[in-house]
Amino acid sequence: MTTTHLAATVPLPPPVVRPQDAPLRRDVRWLAGTLGRVLGRLAGDDTFHAVEDLRRACRARRLGVPGAPDLDALLARTRSLPPETARRAARAFTVFFILINAAEQAHRVRRARQDDLAAAQRGSVRWSLRRLREGGHGAEEVARALASLDVRPVLTAHPTESARRTILDLQARLAGGLLARDGAPEARRRAIEGQLEGEVELLWLTEEVRRDRPSVVDEVANALWYLEDRLLDAASRARERLVQAFEDEFGGELGPAPMTPLTLGSWVGGDRDGNPFVTAEITLAAARSARRAVLGHYARALAELAARLSVSERLAALSPDLRASLEQDRAELPAVWEQNRHRNADEPLRMKVSFMRTRVEADPPGYGSSGALERDLTLVGGALDAVGAAHARRTLVEPLLAQVRAHGFHGYRLDVRDDAAVHTRALRDLTSAAGLGELDGPAIRRELAGGRPWRAPHITLAESTDEALRVFQVMRAIQDEIGVAAASTYIVSRTRSADDLLRVLLLAREAGLVDLAREPALSRIDIVPLFETLEDLERAPLVVRSLLDEPVWQRHVAARGRHQEVMLGYSDSAKDAGLLPSAWALYRVQEEVARACAGAGVSWTLFHGRGGTVGRGGGSPVARALTALPPGTVHGGIKITEQGEIVSQNFGLPSVAERSLELMLSGVLLHRFEDWRDELQPGEEARFRGIMDRLAAGALPHYRSLVYGSGDLFTLFLETTPVRELADVRFGSRPAYRARGDETFEGIRAIPWVFGWTQTRLMLPGWLGVGTALEAVAAEPGGLAVLRRMAQAWPFFDDLLAKIEMVCAKADLSIARMYVRELGGGGDLTLFDHLEDEFRRTIAALLSIRESQYLMRDNPMLQTAIGLRNPYVDPLSLLQVTFLQRKRDAAPGDPALAPISAGLASTLNGIAQGLRNTG
Repeated sequence: MTTTHLAATVPLPPPVVRPQDAPLRRDVRWLAGTLGRVLGRLAGDDTFHAVEDLRRACRARRLGVPGAPDLDALLARTRSLPPETARRAARAFTVFFILINAAEQAHRVRRARQDDLAAAQRGSVRWSLRRLREGGHGAEEVARALASLDVRPVLTAHPTESARRTILDLQARLAGGLLARDGAPEARRRAIEGQLEGEVELLWLTEEVRRDRPSVVDEVANALWYLEDRLLDAASRARERLVQAFEDEFGGELGPAPMTPLTLGSWVGGDRDGNPFVTAEITLAAARSARRAVLGHYARALAELAARLSVSERLAALSPDLRASLEQDRAELPAVWEQNRHRNADEPLRMKVSFMRTRVEADPPGYGSSGALERDLTLVGGALDAVGAAHARRTLVEPLLAQVRAHGFHGYRLDVRDDAAVHTRALRDLTSAAGLGELDGPAIRRELAGGRPWRAPHITLAESTDEALRVFQVMRAIQDEIGVAAASTYIVSRTRSADDLLRVLLLAREAGLVDLAREPALSRIDIVPLFETLEDLERAPLVVRSLLDEPVWQRHVAARGRHQEVMLGYSDSAKDAGLLPSAWALYRVQEEVARACAGAGVSWTLFHGRGGTVGRGGGSPVARALTALPPGTVHGGIKITEQGEIVSQNFGLPSVAERSLELMLSGVLLHRFEDWRDELQPGEEARFRGIMDRLAAGALPHYRSLVYGSGDLFTLFLETTPVRELADVRFGSRPAYRARGDETFEGIRAIPWVFGWTQTRLMLPGWLGVGTALEAVAAEPGGLAVLRRMAQAWPFFDDLLAKIEMVCAKADLSIARMYVRELGGGGDLTLFDHLEDEFRRTIAALLSIRESQYLMRDNPMLQTAIGLRNPYVDPLSLLQVTFLQRKRDAAPGDPALAPISAGLASTLNGIAQGLRNTG
């Protein structure tokens, strides 16, 4: 079928060839040639020629070469390929993107090294501290701000994470090899290239998509790999850079106690919401696994410390405190004494560290708490100070002491999450079994003021109630075994009233975690409301204020150090209301929750539940995203989810992980001191806010009429995207729908909703409703001028536009139309025409506001990346449409289904790798 429809185009500038990117281009060319050689050897000439022909043809189409085939002709080529050849071709393009991503990771490291040679790289902690010093802020003021920092990235499991752990390891080795190749002598370079070609061979022979759906235990293991191999050391180095930069900029030390500005969080093994595979037993196992991981890290650090602390008692006197500690160690661990006493007879610090390592390596640990290990490290550090070795204390002992203070024996601070409805059902069952009936609001408060638990051995409860109560019992067991910080946060999804949180207090009381009747009140967990839909966000300030006014909640908050955490759901609110209404509601609710907490005399932490993509509230570089937050809403502490492909992008290589964490620290620190409103004229902020009110009000009905109206859009989604096939690809343990069989817009989760549209290149959640709203406001008298001023002066609005520009730049309406035309029903093209008009309006409005002919005019790096990737994503889109058609046409039991399904899995993974947006 030939179409003469003129698709909406994305105006991108001509490719920019930057001299600093020459090593990246060189690496990509070399990797492409290497993959070609590997394909020829391992896949055969048929596959090699099919890949080369398709690559060249798609590239010629992108470049507008005269006589280049159009999409119809290209689709005919992929349809002509035998199933097995098509499968291998899909794998080849997917592997190529894995190689490109490795090259880009290596180039990030390369650029960071170059930037480090400069005085202060923009966004670095040194740059931020210099900016504060030059802005007139004194050392004492900045030191106080640094002491209050608690920046916590929180890793989450992800049902569309497309890269296997094995592939991530391979990517890291490839990136390391590419960096080692830089500047190597000829003989060494050839050897490195031989090793890299071996890695490419292994990559081709490794299944890039899992054969079995990963279990939650597999996801826990993946999160622990990041903890052990990346995050612990990266966080330590980022902290050390911060300390050094402060001393260089302000000329003094921060203080005697090691600062711990970074902690690490995880939902993996604790996020029960919608995942029936996360049981209480899994949560306990996850916490214990994290303890083993972090203790193993400490044991290795202590072994290195012992190897270096060769201080002789003959040259430096032993302090009385250290002597007394060694005598106690000798009495408690005589075997260690006997093993080391001759070798370390006059080296007391080595002997002390040997005792410490033995305790850390014991199972269970010989230390009753991480505080005991801290005290021993402080003793060792003091002994070094006493003999004049302060630099040795600072460089060898202090980093480990800071790690222990930050990460305890838990490593990750494990959050537990479940839906408010789960607690409502569990409490109803529990109180009914106890003869109390269902409790209304006043009854819940009366019960919390008392101290009696309801559970008794003779009471029989529903299995789901037993499981809900076991979760709190496990949280207590984790705290008793590992430490309070190991599992002290319980998040309540779909919070709609204060009662939703008070019910959790009652259930936690059954496990002995809460007793508000005693003096002083006892509470060992933070209970965190999560507001997700637009309506929930709009009610959030009222819920938080009513909660903080509750006498019973005030007792709970007092027991928790007068601190309240509140979580905001970016993904579900964007799915529910569209990008503009969601973004503006989130901005306002942050301000109002911060005011409510401040008014109640309570400190607060806002937990930003962002996805990796624009359609789920993410998509911004971390420094820009932090600048865009409302002033005064980050009160030292902040939590941010790190999800899916963003985890591997930000933390896949050690130096990239360090840079990512440093950017978080730098951004949060600056947010404490800077306020964009200081540069405004009188009345401008109110004018800006009024415009945002109108933009949100204009976008919402347009978005909801399409998404919630006739159901045609969701039908189009199911028919023309590979979202149903996602369930067969085994990316993660969590189901795509909230309930089994609930194949509706309301039932589908935000992640697969964005994933499906991304695969077809329509990227719809990132722009639907935006063009209509921007066009209407720009048409008002003076409206366009105000929008342009907002983009210049307001970091929030500039960031919002930049995210929409990025997602539109990655869209391809010609490809998206092909999906609809080939896979959709009779009326789907009419609906698609309507969507395409909205896309055109969005592009036109963005260009007008930016006063530019092109999208992303000021982001040459991303322009280059999109231009590089698009010609290679196109073959995967063509192959995916071919596979989807073949799958839907095949009879059950057809032997061709096996290569078709495998090929589909490769295209899903490859497009995700190519666009770096899986959902």
